[in-house]
Amino acid sequence: MSRSLRYTGVAAVATLWTTLLAATAVSGFDLLGDDPLSYLGSDARTAGLFTVGLGLSGLLLAAFHQFVRDRYPLAHGFSAAMLVGLVGQLVAAAVPIGGDPVVHRVHTTSALALGVSLPLLMWRFAAGQPRGRWRRLSYALFWAEAIACAVGVYLSARMVAPVAEILPAAVFHAWVVTVTVKAAREPQSLGGSVRAPDRIGDDLRTRLA
Repeated sequence: MSRSLRYTGVAAVATLWTTLLAATAVSGFDLLGDDPLSYLGSDARTAGLFTVGLGLSGLLLAAFHQFVRDRYPLAHGFSAAMLVGLVGQLVAAAVPIGGDPVVHRVHTTSALALGVSLPLLMWRFAAGQPRGRWRRLSYALFWAEAIACAVGVYLSARMVAPVAEILPAAVFHAWVVTVTVKAAREPQSLGGSVRAPDRIGDDLRTRLA
C-alpha cells in the first residue's frame, strides 16, 4: 500500500503547477501584479482549471501524507498540521475568492490555514528524523520554508501577491520531492511516530545534532 502511494506527492506537485501555469497562460494573469493567484478561480476562463488543479493536488497530498506516515518516523503534530492545511486547500479550491464577503472570508481563511501549515508540518517532520545528515537536511528545508513565508509576508505587504504565494509553495514542493527521492533510494521503512521534545527550545537545540 505504502509503495503504491510513493509518487503521489510528486503527482500533486506536477498537477498543481501544470494547471496553474495553464490558467495563467489562458488568462494572461500578471504574476508580478497585486492580485493573489486565487483570482484565477474567479475568472470564468480559468475557474475550472484552478478548482480541479488545487482540489486534485490536495487529494494527492492526502495520499502522500499516508505514505509519509508509513515510511518515516514523525514527531507529534505532523499529521495535524498537514491535514489541517489540506482541508484548507480543498476548501479554498471549492470556495472562490471575491463576491460575497462571507464567501471571500471563507476562502482567505482557508488559504491562510494552508500557508501556516507548511512550515509547521515541515518542522514536525524534521523533529522526528534520526540524528545525522538527513535530519540536518530536513531542518534546512524547514528553515528555508520559514524564510520563504517571511519573505512572502513582506511581498504581500508590497502588493506582489502572486510571488508571495509562489515562494512558500515552491519550497514545500521541493520538500515533497526530496522526501520522495529519499524513500525511493532507501526503500526500508522507518515508519512510526516518535515522541518529540516537549519544549520548542529542546527541539531547536538538538536539530543539528
